[in-house]
Amino acid sequence: MQMKHTHKATEDKYQFLRAKSLEIAAAGLPLVMKNGAGQAVNVRNEVNLTGIDFKAKVQANSWQGSAFRRVDWPWMQSVGSYAWANPKRFELAIWHRELFLCGLALGRPTWSGNRLRLDFIEAAPQKTALSGLVLDITVIAAEAYADAIGASQLRIMNPINEKVRNHYLNSNRGFSFDQRENFCYKDL
Repeated sequence: MQMKHTHKATEDKYQFLRAKSLEIAAAGLPLVMKNGAGQAVNVRNEVNLTGIDFKAKVQANSWQGSAFRRVDWPWMQSVGSYAWANPKRFELAIWHRELFLCGLALGRPTWSGNRLRLDFIEAAPQKTALSGLVLDITVIAAEAYADAIGASQLRIMNPINEKVRNHYLNSNRGFSFDQRENFCYKDL
């Protein structure tokens, strides 16, 4: 009789896959990308991709109450409970020069495991060198994780409004929209 994996063993296995996929994504970033202001950013040398650690949660907490936020995701409070409930999760913190938190994303595989859903994506509310690039970088990292876990589709769940949904659909990343279940998706 085969023993069931413990929560710790599952967490450790997927932590390794998360870390490895972030390394692969970082190495696969374009050398230069143009941000939302049209400025060239040396992405490969100035962007760091990490999990959502305490430092990321503290910086995200400083976003609370910003008039420029579309939704006040409670990153500090919810990441821990989301992480515990989803050991196979995808998590991403996007840093500029290891100092400035520019974006966060959190998701998990679907129950069947063949799709990766992104439940939360947020760019820093203030302008950063990576403004306009958070979605592209998130998709690159999520595709690397989807590949690592054998998922064949990437989903962005419940876009908060039509403008955000259209941003996902017009990102040149190949997303379509499932109106019935309210998610953008891309087959990998």
